[in-house]
Amino acid sequence: MFTMPFVLFVIAMTGTPGPGNLTHMAIGQATGFRSALPFLAGTTFGAVSLDTAVGFGLGEALMASETVAMVLKVVGMAYILYLAWKVVNLTVDAPGEVKRFTFRDGALIHPLSPKSWAMAVVGFSQFSDPAAPLVPQVVTFVLTFMFFQVSFHSLWCVAGVSLVRVLRSDRVRVAVNCTVALVMVGATLRALL
Repeated sequence: MFTMPFVLFVIAMTGTPGPGNLTHMAIGQATGFRSALPFLAGTTFGAVSLDTAVGFGLGEALMASETVAMVLKVVGMAYILYLAWKVVNLTVDAPGEVKRFTFRDGALIHPLSPKSWAMAVVGFSQFSDPAAPLVPQVVTFVLTFMFFQVSFHSLWCVAGVSLVRVLRSDRVRVAVNCTVALVMVGATLRALL
């Protein structure tokens, strides 16, 4: 399973803009890297849980039911809208009133994100070997995704911290967060349609 095409797939999926990366960037530019650590721990927990469940067949079982799939889509979209609202309000609130992102916020983002489901289901189905033992493949799959997910979420957060140095105007920072929120919502809608 640990082949160069698999690693390139994981890099492409975890490094590109999605709800997790964009939220980390917004947190970084609004409140700094250190404040993002609980959210980062939560996103890691959520991603590992999702990838493990998909590797052991839960994704396929859930998606077999149209009702369950629709409920996941609706709840996922509602959660992305909630996160987008929090991102917009990161710089709108007075500095002492910033509502920080929590471990729980992070733990839910990947299990409720259509992009995360798609990359987990497609990744495992395309790169696993049905003839090979399942457990080592799931472990490799989960650890590879976890390594790159933590790395890229951290890099996006650092990019947000760097934006603070460039964007000294509160209006521009609000505009950046509004754009991030719109991209999150738009990308999620695109994934759902």
